[in-house]
Amino acid sequence: MEKKQVRDYMTHDVISVDAGETIGDVIRLIRTTHHDGFPVVRQGKVVGYISARDIIGEHPLTTVDQKMSRHPIKATSDLTITEVARRIFRSGIQKLPVVDEDNTLIGIVSNVDVIRSQIERVTPEKVFNFMSTLHTLYGVNTHLKSGTVPVKDIQPTQACVYQDELEGRMYELKMHLAEPVIAVSFRDRLILVDGHHRAVAAQRLGLPELDAYVVNIDADIELGLEKTAHSMGIYSLEDVKIDDSPEHSLVGPTHPGLIPSEKKLVSEYMTMHVFSVPVFGTVKDVIRLIRETGHDGFPVVNRESKVVGFIAARDIVGAAAADPIASIMEKVLLKTYPDSGMTDVARKMFRFCIQKLPVINHQDELIGIITNADVIRSQIEKVTPGKVFDYIQTLKTLYDVQPVLSSGMVPVNRLMPTQSKVYMDELDGRSYEITKGLAEPLIVVRRQGKLILIDGHHRAVAANRMRLKELDAYIIDIDLEEELGIEKTARNMHLRTLSDVQVVDESRCAFLA
Repeated sequence: MEKKQVRDYMTHDVISVDAGETIGDVIRLIRTTHHDGFPVVRQGKVVGYISARDIIGEHPLTTVDQKMSRHPIKATSDLTITEVARRIFRSGIQKLPVVDEDNTLIGIVSNVDVIRSQIERVTPEKVFNFMSTLHTLYGVNTHLKSGTVPVKDIQPTQACVYQDELEGRMYELKMHLAEPVIAVSFRDRLILVDGHHRAVAAQRLGLPELDAYVVNIDADIELGLEKTAHSMGIYSLEDVKIDDSPEHSLVGPTHPGLIPSEKKLVSEYMTMHVFSVPVFGTVKDVIRLIRETGHDGFPVVNRESKVVGFIAARDIVGAAAADPIASIMEKVLLKTYPDSGMTDVARKMFRFCIQKLPVINHQDELIGIITNADVIRSQIEKVTPGKVFDYIQTLKTLYDVQPVLSSGMVPVNRLMPTQSKVYMDELDGRSYEITKGLAEPLIVVRRQGKLILIDGHHRAVAANRMRLKELDAYIIDIDLEEELGIEKTARNMHLRTLSDVQVVDESRCAFLA
């Protein structure tokens, strides 16, 4: 069960509007708070949602209940962040009101909160690829363990961390939400490979220990990243500098030769058919485009197609139709490139509280746009080492077995599903990612020759519909004659092959439990 829940990330002090208030009241609230939308309540109960896009061109005396979106998608505080990600991605909305059992508003969770929960996540690929690279570069055998490491013993290999991200990691450590770090242990040394913000945050909080995936080496060698760190005078966490500047380069891998760069790039997720407005245009042009496209913001370009600003619905509420865009737009300083990583984009969006980033080529010309919905799409159904190791531990506890973990390819037509439904919109996303080579591996238990699918049903069904023969997987082998509980449940639901899984086309109604 995922430990990251809405209550850990939601904003409790939420601003709302009453259904009986006017559009003029909402305009004033947008201008004073810089938010682009608010839950609508009546006697404290959530009855709708109103956004800047809903009120453009409306008379200031019109009441909110006449223009609000009714029956908004909501969340509860015990909902997982992954489920919120799915709801936000499927519905195209940016914020979910959080309610209690009586439908009373208690908070709000946004796509930015979802992105914050995903930054600096550890993936099995990152751990296993690092182990493989160590073997290739140094000819050493490695052994992986999970546990805790003393913070005072950690030797960093990164010269700098950033204050804004450090604050996020400190929050997650306090809430017990932080991902484990990756460290190498040999002789009396503990070399930090991944997770410098978490480690420095733990030191500043005075924590004695930190969760970690520890790669043990049975050899006395000096790693290249150790040499680099020592050449920069970095021997302890106290030597790591903290950068508080707003315009800084975003964190990349500590050592590109040892930690492979992520495979998910902006080019794989960006929208290339992008709507833009000319810098010499007026508010009337923006209103027309909002109504024609349903979008709530656009890049602003000059005559050479170079991005000079961004204009959003909230920027033009209350403005006159003839007002020039150039005097209202937000001047764009942040952009991205098609070969940038999606994690890098996530960090930019979180740090600067932005919803969309223009994508430019190296001539500074606009070629696309990437949104936080795209970032969320890249994170849905992601596999973590914790998910794999937790399931292994569950098998040990329930069945007294010694599971053996490996990675490899599994035949799609032999997979036995354990989930009765998948959803068409998410299935489309997984099909796209499989086509682009971006799909996460499945988690499969191999018992008595059976391949029992534990995690990754959307990926597996997508592959089956695409008639693919094999998929990447983490394979957990167990020597057990007894049928697993999850097998019995699947058998009772008459699930034998992937063709037995129901595909539900209710993108705006049903969500995974």
